[in-house]
This record gives sequence, structure tokens and C-alpha cells, in this order.
Amino acid sequence: TLWESRYDRLHRAVTGADDAAAMDVVLSIKISSEMAGAKRLAELARSAQQRLAHSGAAELASMLAVFAACGRETMAYLLASLD
Repeated sequence: TLWESRYDRLHRAVTGADDAAAMDVVLSIKISSEMAGAKRLAELARSAQQRLAHSGAAELASMLAVFAACGRETMAYLLASLD
């Protein structure tokens, strides 16, 4: 459920063009992904962080679908590794 809430926060921040909220959630995704060893999701968040710093939250709209897919795949992988 953590992933879903983070993705929802990211989606709201991006669609609302809220740069501060978007940066907060992108950093949260990046740090938690790094801690979990989810390199692909962490790299995606790092890329979003750079884009956000240069262009603002609205520019992340094209990345939302990629975030959603990568997040779902990462969560499925992490949950499967617990079995």
C-alpha cells in the first residue's frame, strides 16, 4: 500500500503542478527504492528529480505511466522475493 499512496501523491502533485509536493514524493521514492535495492525505480526517481529541478512538476506528466508500471513491477518482485 505504500507504493500506491506514493504514486497517488506523485500523480496529484504532477497534475496540480505542485513542485514542492512532487519533489517531496520523488525523493521519498528514490530513497526508499535505494534502501530496498530497487535500482530501476531509484534511477527513474533520480531522473524525475533532475527533470523536476530544471523544468517543474508539470514536466513529469510524461513519466507518470512509466512510474506506475515500474512501481507495480518492483512491488511484485519485492513481494515475490519474500516468499
